[in-house]
Amino acid sequence: MEDRADPDTPSRLYALSPTTGAPRQIGTPDAGVSLAERSGDLLHLEQGDHDSFDYTDLLFLSPDGRPARRVKLPEGLSAQQTRPTLVGDTLYFVRQNGEVTAVTTAGKRLWSEATGVEWLGSPVVSGRRNALYLATAAGRVVALDREDGRVLLRGKARTDPGGVPAELTLSGDALTTVYGYDTVEAAGTDVSRVSRAG
Repeated sequence: MEDRADPDTPSRLYALSPTTGAPRQIGTPDAGVSLAERSGDLLHLEQGDHDSFDYTDLLFLSPDGRPARRVKLPEGLSAQQTRPTLVGDTLYFVRQNGEVTAVTTAGKRLWSEATGVEWLGSPVVSGRRNALYLATAAGRVVALDREDGRVLLRGKARTDPGGVPAELTLSGDALTTVYGYDTVEAAGTDVSRVSRAG
């Protein structure tokens, strides 16, 4: 992405040839964030108006220069204080206040849930448990049902403010949380056996 340093001028996005390194312009998306590659396309969340701070569209940008496919997003997906993450075909928007919103890559809002836990990091998903797991920098874990967003688990509240955002990894039924500056915890993902108090 080329930074034009002017919010009124769209930035140019380039794909580099894997053999020669030569750049090819593939689009001029408005301000936003590039998420991931899916089936050869780069998915880019676009802010239509830099004054509104809302994500308005999901662009599918092709490295071969085909016209971008644009999907309109539901209203109210603020780009301020929000961490967007793509997992499979679902976008999860995690706000600093702990609200999580799930939207499909087709632009359909699935659910929105206030978790009651602030400063959550990027989620990981367990297909087996059909759950979404998030954690704070201090290691507090929250689990949400992927179907409707209801809170399945709120881990213990922590007083340690932590360090960088927590990193979650999922391997089978083991959820590993790396948080603070030097703490690692591993736990099972079966939230039906865990107290939901928190």
